[in-house]
Formats: sequence, C-alpha cells, structure tokens
Amino acid sequence: MWVALGMLLALYIVDRRAKRLKLKSEHLLDMALWMIVSGIVFSRIFEVVFYEPIFYFSHPFEIVKIWHGGLSSFGGLIGAALAFFIFAKRKNITKVDVYKIADVLSFAALFGWMLGRIGCFMIHDHWGAHSTCPLAMQTPDGPRLEMAFLEILGLIPLAIIFYVSRKKQKPDGWFTAILFIYYGVLRFILDFFRATDIAGYDARYLGLTPGHYSAIVLLACGIWIYRKKSNGKVTK
Repeated sequence: MWVALGMLLALYIVDRRAKRLKLKSEHLLDMALWMIVSGIVFSRIFEVVFYEPIFYFSHPFEIVKIWHGGLSSFGGLIGAALAFFIFAKRKNITKVDVYKIADVLSFAALFGWMLGRIGCFMIHDHWGAHSTCPLAMQTPDGPRLEMAFLEILGLIPLAIIFYVSRKKQKPDGWFTAILFIYYGVLRFILDFFRATDIAGYDARYLGLTPGHYSAIVLLACGIWIYRKKSNGKVTK
C-alpha cells in the first residue's frame, strides 16, 4: 500500500511541477507510468539475480510473489532509466529537454520514494546488524538497526534541500545530479550496516553488496551530470 501511495504522490508532483515549468504534463505522466512499470519489473529481476539467487532459483514460484517483498531499489532505478531513454527517443525529446524532464522526475521520485519506504519499514523488510545505537529496534534476537528507517531519516535533509530549492533557478540536471550523488553516498554507507546473520541476507561479492556497486555507479553518474550541466541552462 505504501509503495502505491508513493507512486501516486510522485505522479501528483510530476503533474504539478510540469505545469509550473510549462512542460506537457500528459507526456511526463505517460513517461512516469512506463518508468514505474519498468522499474517494478527490473527491481524484481535485480533482487532475484543479484540479492537472493539461491533462494529464488530453489523456489521459482516465489519470483512472481512480489507482495512478499523483495524489490531492489537500484534494479528499479535501472528499469526506470531504461524506460525513460526509450520513451525520450520515441518522442524525439531533445537533449536540452531531457535534463529538464529528468529533474522533474527526480524531484518527484525523492518524495514518492520516501513514502514508499515506509512500507518497507512497516514490514521490516531490511533488518540491519545488531546494535546498541539509540536508533536500533528490538527484535526477538536483540536490538538491530532498521535499514528502511535509517534511509528515510537519511533522506530528510535532501528532501528539505529539494523543497527549499524548488522555486530557485538551477541549471537543468541539477536535481538529478544532486539526487544521484546524495543517494549514492547514503546507500554506500548504509549498506555496510546490513545484517549478515539472518535468513535471506543480501549476497556479498568481494565483501560488498550489490547495493554498494550500484551506489558507486550512481554516484559517478551524478558527478558526471553535475560537472556537465553546472554551467548550463537554468530552469526558472
């Protein structure tokens, strides 16, 4: 339910912000819907292939049961990005408008994502390591960090920055770059605190989770966009 509410909130923000920036909101909503569908599909694929391949290959019917949880955020991002570029190419969207549209979608995605993460927190889909930190939550085997909760807390400063900056003049691509950089750093740090002693814990590759590697790529993309567009066209 919370994921659905997050999607609805994101679509609402896309519509409002597109109209304020004098963009065709119907085109952006169409694009956003395709991105959501593609994001869900790829988030599941990413989860199955990289996070818990042994479990899902042993229980193949569980792959389609997404209501049990198990959607990779970075897989969803890859799926959404793929749909974005395919849609942009088919609609002959110019490179200038691509960054402006990406900013609208990134702005909306942040708030939708935070709302959707509440669902992960409610079902405790991402337990972290044992901890005596005040933010740890009690579980049957002792206090643990709750990764979805920590991610929501970690994103609050970025949400404030976005809200304060929503009407300020920024180069096209600024919101996208800042989101990628901030979330890339946040997730890279948080993934070190994920549990390794519970059933279905995240797979590790050379000591790092798939999220670590995805965060590095996301951070690099964010830095590239920021450097490329920092002196570019400003959206008012």
